[in-house]
Amino acid sequence: MIKIINLSIKCEKFFIFKKINFFLKKKTYVLIGNNGIGKSTLIKSFIKDENYLYLGEIFFNKTNILFYKTDYIARMGIFFTYQNPIEIYNIKNIFFLKTCYNIFNYNNKFFFKILNFYIKNINFKKKLLYRMYNYGFSGGEKKKNEFLFLLIINPMFILLDEIDSGLDYNSLFFIMNYLNKIKNKKYIVIISHNKNIKNILFIDFYIIIKLNKISFLSCI
Repeated sequence: MIKIINLSIKCEKFFIFKKINFFLKKKTYVLIGNNGIGKSTLIKSFIKDENYLYLGEIFFNKTNILFYKTDYIARMGIFFTYQNPIEIYNIKNIFFLKTCYNIFNYNNKFFFKILNFYIKNINFKKKLLYRMYNYGFSGGEKKKNEFLFLLIINPMFILLDEIDSGLDYNSLFFIMNYLNKIKNKKYIVIISHNKNIKNILFIDFYIIIKLNKISFLSCI
């Protein structure tokens, strides 16, 4: 269980959230609310985004992750995709993927077999593996690339900020179907503005942000 205790999030001089409390189980959550209300800000707290000041506690595997830096938090098994994924010019995509795989997997001899299986299923162009990380990629290609990293790393806590935007239907269906298969083994939180996502994703709860407060709506 992930516990959020008296969490306040501050940006510059303003509090976006004040002393919020809730917990997450190994379920699928879709985070909804108006634009600019703090959806991305909230899920960035789970990776301790350096653009914000955090007060309170976030316990993951009985550890308060706010005591640690983002790179260590990622190694604990927390994975986050940005709404607009960054580009890194000096790192080849394939080398970045292989490095991440080696960090999280003791047996690395299956890397290319796994990678080839997934790039076929999400219709990811193989030539993009040998380009710089996300550099010059289209919006949909960036989202597919981010999901490749998720598949390779196989994290315990998955945070997806509009992963479904810019994707073709077949790729979107594969990604949502994958999330459906792992939903009882992982913590999954997704931000989405797609009203039809409920038709392809088995949602357990909606997390609703309104007036800087958090509420849950069960779909079970």
